[in-house]
Amino acid sequence: MTDRPPSPNGATPVAPLVRAGRLVDLRLHIEANRESFIRWYADAEIAQLLRHDLEPLSRRESVSYFTHIIMPLSGRGHCWAIHRRDTGQLIGTAAVTDVNAVRETCLYRIVIGEKDAWGHGFGTEATRLVALEVFATLPVRRFRLEVFAHNERACRAYQRVGFRAYDRYDERVPGKNVTLDIIAMELTPELLASNMPEHGEGMPISATE
Repeated sequence: MTDRPPSPNGATPVAPLVRAGRLVDLRLHIEANRESFIRWYADAEIAQLLRHDLEPLSRRESVSYFTHIIMPLSGRGHCWAIHRRDTGQLIGTAAVTDVNAVRETCLYRIVIGEKDAWGHGFGTEATRLVALEVFATLPVRRFRLEVFAHNERACRAYQRVGFRAYDRYDERVPGKNVTLDIIAMELTPELLASNMPEHGEGMPISATE
């Protein structure tokens, strides 16, 4: 097993490995990830699935977001780049915010930005790996997220990991005649453990410092 993504010409920057799965690796973000991040957040289809204003980000907004939010979060162990394990390709990003040590909660966010990676279980396994990392390293026992009800693929993935809905509410989109149906979900260490696959794809295989 290698802890580095392939680098055919030896020049591709390599980020430190955080956790390895059978399908994906979680790594720290590095500056070389910025252009992929900008491209993902400029995509209108991705915005419709993830952003509460339903609008893609401009290049300036994405650069600021990556530089001032994503990179510092990654440095603190709260944000990770998602790479395919077989090819090393960067396919997404995941993070936790609003970590509350008193309530033992956090809020989870994930983007699989490469569309040819959709529907292959990469996001499901990445979510398991992030949950394992968070429960092991942060004062969190209730791993929370919000998902749009129309994002049915994401809802199914979260349920496979073990998330359970604990609230549901409508949110008006400012400046648009649109109401979002939002499902709030929660995962505990016990739910994660009881929904962990015994073998095969989607089962994390290792962790590293």
